[in-house]
Amino acid sequence: MKLDRIIIISLILIISLTFISSVSAQDNSDLNLTAENKDIIEIDDDSKLTTDDENCCEEETGPQTWIVEPDSENPNQVQKPTVQPTIDKANPGDTIILNGTFVHCHFMINKTLTILATPGTSVGVCPHHTHMMKYGTGPVENGIFYISPEANGTVLSGFSFTNDFYYIANNVYNPFGVYVDADDVILENLTFNWIGVKQETSKFNPDDFLFDSIVLNNTQNTTINNIILGNVNNFIKSVGAANINVNNVSNVENKVKDAISSSISASNLNVKAGDNGNLQILLKDANGKAISSRNVVAIIDGESKILTTDSNGIVNLQVRYSIAGIHYVTLVFEGDDEYKSTFGNVKIIVTKKKTSLTAPKATLKVKKSKTVKITLKSDKPISGKKITLKVNGKTFSAKTNSRGVASIKVKVVKKGKFNYTVKFAGDNTYNAVSKKGKIIVKK
Repeated sequence: MKLDRIIIISLILIISLTFISSVSAQDNSDLNLTAENKDIIEIDDDSKLTTDDENCCEEETGPQTWIVEPDSENPNQVQKPTVQPTIDKANPGDTIILNGTFVHCHFMINKTLTILATPGTSVGVCPHHTHMMKYGTGPVENGIFYISPEANGTVLSGFSFTNDFYYIANNVYNPFGVYVDADDVILENLTFNWIGVKQETSKFNPDDFLFDSIVLNNTQNTTINNIILGNVNNFIKSVGAANINVNNVSNVENKVKDAISSSISASNLNVKAGDNGNLQILLKDANGKAISSRNVVAIIDGESKILTTDSNGIVNLQVRYSIAGIHYVTLVFEGDDEYKSTFGNVKIIVTKKKTSLTAPKATLKVKKSKTVKITLKSDKPISGKKITLKVNGKTFSAKTNSRGVASIKVKVVKKGKFNYTVKFAGDNTYNAVSKKGKIIVKK
């Protein structure tokens, strides 16, 4: 049983990578990897920290975000590790974002971290080493992520787990994707699938190397959300675990080996905050023929939306977000007796709206207050926003009303002609804007 290449969500965003909003109108900018309230630290090919400020890491006291990629010439995490050195360097509460294809992986998480994957990121198991062999502690089975008892509250999100190197293994094994020894762990937006192809020179059968997806060892309060299972041995192996909360699990194992291949796709959608957008999804077979009257699943912001293709193999997903951010969508067709299952991913990029300000000329009397009316607009007036006006070294402010008008009381203590600057600082929905005007002060 084979699946096409799996691409999984994952984000970002940055912000947290939990997906908790609804598709309709809920605020969510968790995956915006350019959030200004985070320090971004990148790991170069030699696993050294690179930042704009060499002393940032010593002075930083708040949570940090680390971005890690595999070595550009060798993604083997045994020979050229980039992920584990970052985990070791990070502080509890930090976020680590993995980007790329990582092979021969066995990572130990021994502190509370949020570890996220960008779309298309995959982690492949090491066929030769166990965590016990590598670290002297942890499970003796082959596997990828080991969450130790010191890592209570860890979040793992967005990964696609593969097992491509079975044919160089020493023995047949069923590796784990995630082994949990900690409490209050969140596992979400994960894909587990064995996509091995029989190697002519291999003595092993690829069907003997299936994942034990998640192993829970005497854990409490594990949350497992939005899981896609392909060819796996076990979904959850529980050893004395309690309070396991599981939601949205899709099984896409192909029902017929000789079914026709299929593909599901969509173009990235760009939409302005507050505007309606339409994500068009296409399902077709290997010959480019539309596949009609089939259900497809779009996993977005923590929710699974079931949609049915029309006669052209198209479904339309209506979205609307009130704040800017990036939203990653996983597309799934589970397959049937005629067509093989398929996966895809796409981004919804929500950008801020442009804004404009008026800056009228105003005439005042010395030491007398006068109201200067400033209007803030986008495609329509914007209410409830703070507008500041600076003149002669003094700053005045007011909020806009339902018509987008801020009535700012201004007072200047000497006669003359003055330039003033009026500003809107911007927010998650609207761009910042400023404009200059003139004030004449008479006696």
